[in-house]
Amino acid sequence: MHEPFALALLEMAERWAQAAGTTLRNRKHFSATVFTVTRRPEERALLAAAVEVYDLVGSTPEGVMILRALGLEPDAGALLEEHQLEARWQEWCAQRLTGKAPGTEGQG
Repeated sequence: MHEPFALALLEMAERWAQAAGTTLRNRKHFSATVFTVTRRPEERALLAAAVEVYDLVGSTPEGVMILRALGLEPDAGALLEEHQLEARWQEWCAQRLTGKAPGTEGQG
């Protein structure tokens, strides 16, 4: 991926994120709720597209270097590592056995 192309993609993605009321500088802190809480459907769509483009650029070696040069976190949207996936799987299995979602203990 050529640097001017990657920069153009990142600029476009940042405009979309700003239209949704945030910035991609916060990408490493995004959780699922950032896409839903107090956002209109068109803002959710813009933010989802911006994050996809950011993650796409960060998935290439050249993109990683560009993101780091811009002071952004290239691994923000990276897939979970094997031990993290394993922990999630075990949590999910435990949830299925108990019939309760994690974090709902003590709720009626």
